[in-house]
Amino acid sequence: AEAKFKEAFPDDLDQSNIVLVVRREQPDGLLPEHYEFLSKWVLPELHRIAGLPTAEESSEAAEDHVVAETAAKERIAQSIHSFEDKRVGELYISDDKEATSIVLSLRTEFLDQSNRKMVNEVEDFVNKLKHTPTKTAEPSLPAGMEIALSGTATFGRDMIQESLNSAKSTEKWTVILVVGLLIIIYRAPALAMIPLITVAVSTIISMKLLILMAQAGWITLFTGIETYVTVLVYGAGVDYCLFLVARYREELDGGLTIEDAVSGTLERVGAALTASAGTVVCGIGMMVFAEFGKFREAGIAISFGLTVCLCAALTLTPAILRLAGRFAFWPSASSATSRNDTGFLSSTDLTSRIKRANLLAQGWQWIGEVIERRAWMAWSLSIVLMLPFVVAGVLFFGNLSYGLLSELPDTASSVHGAQAAQRHFPAGEVAPLKVLMEVKGMDFSPIQGESEKLVEQFTDNLIRQKDSLGLYAVRSLAAPKGQREMQVLSVREMPAYKMFVRKEFVSSTDSSIMSVELIFKNDPFSRTSISDYRNLRDRIHDHLPEGLKDANLYFVGSIPQISDLKDVTDSDQLRIDALVLGGVYVILVLLLKRPGVCAYLMFTVFYSYLATLGFTYLVFWLTAANPSEFAGLDWKVPMFLFTILIAVGEDYNIFLMARIEEEQKVHGPVKGIIVALERTGSIISSCGIIMAGTFCSLMAGSLVGMDQLGLALAAGVLLDTFVIRPVMVPSMLILLSTGRLGIFSRLGGFQKKMAEKVAPSENVKSPAA
Repeated sequence: AEAKFKEAFPDDLDQSNIVLVVRREQPDGLLPEHYEFLSKWVLPELHRIAGLPTAEESSEAAEDHVVAETAAKERIAQSIHSFEDKRVGELYISDDKEATSIVLSLRTEFLDQSNRKMVNEVEDFVNKLKHTPTKTAEPSLPAGMEIALSGTATFGRDMIQESLNSAKSTEKWTVILVVGLLIIIYRAPALAMIPLITVAVSTIISMKLLILMAQAGWITLFTGIETYVTVLVYGAGVDYCLFLVARYREELDGGLTIEDAVSGTLERVGAALTASAGTVVCGIGMMVFAEFGKFREAGIAISFGLTVCLCAALTLTPAILRLAGRFAFWPSASSATSRNDTGFLSSTDLTSRIKRANLLAQGWQWIGEVIERRAWMAWSLSIVLMLPFVVAGVLFFGNLSYGLLSELPDTASSVHGAQAAQRHFPAGEVAPLKVLMEVKGMDFSPIQGESEKLVEQFTDNLIRQKDSLGLYAVRSLAAPKGQREMQVLSVREMPAYKMFVRKEFVSSTDSSIMSVELIFKNDPFSRTSISDYRNLRDRIHDHLPEGLKDANLYFVGSIPQISDLKDVTDSDQLRIDALVLGGVYVILVLLLKRPGVCAYLMFTVFYSYLATLGFTYLVFWLTAANPSEFAGLDWKVPMFLFTILIAVGEDYNIFLMARIEEEQKVHGPVKGIIVALERTGSIISSCGIIMAGTFCSLMAGSLVGMDQLGLALAAGVLLDTFVIRPVMVPSMLILLSTGRLGIFSRLGGFQKKMAEKVAPSENVKSPAA
């Protein structure tokens, strides 16, 4: 439809706009002196900023066409429309007479970087008018008059600026949170710096290589991709380093030298680390199969960053540990190789006292014992507690916001301007729907004739049904100003006016094509906008007169774009969900060789995803300024949440299952589960807390969608860390291992006997020793 419109109306170069909403909310509204002020001071300055000649300047320079055409090609501004337009000027005055709009049309897309300079200049001019004192030589706003800035180019400027600010805040708080949490966990500054160095180097290398690949044309990257790469690399990279360092400390506690401890660590956990990282890379990498570019580009960039991070964790981190030696555990470096010491912490440190008291180990041991005794109760309780949020996630799954302004904070200029405009103009004016009608063999160019009568009949049909179609106005050849009364024109003026109207509504390249502009009553970015548009799209053919029944209709505008976006992202959601679940499941089966257990592990993370989605929706719905108008979560949240949460959740499950298999060889089926839970409880919990902390940094910015995604990811990771992994997974494994699930236990290859009661032989050494 967009291509057809550009072909039919090649001179219509408007791609975005800057809108000045001028208002005076008094009973008498805007007075003649206010319009005089706008004509004398505001409009000339806007022409100067835009590089457009005024009406007087245009007539003076009409002789030099070459210079005029050259200047027109170089500037980004196309035209300025206002109340001064003799033909359609009244369209820019509100029905309540309290507001008027001045529209500066641009040839560039709304997110084009070149718009920024012009938007800033217009904003600076408006601010100068607001703050200039009266009774001075400089112009100042008349008393009671306000000017607000809106328009798609203004929104684009605000979106780019807020994205940059959010990226900077996210990166800053990611580092602060990671450093703080690492120091709290390790109580050793040098040891805390090792993971930080690894992820910092990984992030820098990843982004530099991605930029080089984009410059070479191999890939494309959207603005803001660095935020996603930074957060995921920091979160996952620190987790990988934590597992390495934790096992490294275990090896040192076992009496090994630093050299042997480093090599032993890589030998014992290198494969599990690679497998878990491969699961995350595979899961997130499935987004490359999305049709929507942003999802596809995110899948490429994030997966590449995680791959670089894994390589750094397996090479750079062990190298730094080896080079640092005992200094890595400063200020307790002297005891770094002492097996019988209390650890690598100060003997008076609070964490050391907790460690000496063995409170953490006892806590996880107690949890394991409770789950062992009450496996059914623990599993049922975890399911029931999450069930209300799962139900909410399912019920509100499709309630998504596709609005542009809903992304920005209320303090943004474009949001304030849009709110000002909607107080006086129809909500649909911000995004009209253009319907392109192509009728083979029809000629819409004659001023009078059959075509004009058919258009009048079609327009009247729509106007009669405007309430059921959700329309405010219909603008066409027959009603160029919508439902407003046309000004009385003389016989001499009428032909010129009709020729002007045909230039606006009939194609200059094909007279069998004309356009109709429809204005909706409701906000085109509200929750119901897509259903309103689709209702009109499906019913509009019924209102065509007989002579236009064979017309081909094309729909152009923001609302059709949003509708198409929903179709594409809905299709992507189904495709990527299936690919992620299938891909991760295959990896689990290859690693664990237990299809039934792997299916259950997939169920747990999917269940937690639905619970997290429902929880996030309820939080933002209940905390919204007006819950009844809450459109839903940002449309990007479900996709990113699903791919990241499924991948990261199974990442933790792989670490747990790898340790369970290791411990079961020594302690037996059930006891091995409890010991594995005890041994991995603290480290996996630490990883989960750090990962959740890095995701929380997404909330440091001002973009609403990033706030929602940050909360959802943090909540989902914490749910996986403290409910799924320590309760739902072990309790089900115990039920299977003890034969309490009957046929399911036998199908899963589990034996009913309590093999964990068999003590390990003395010549078998526990891997955790």
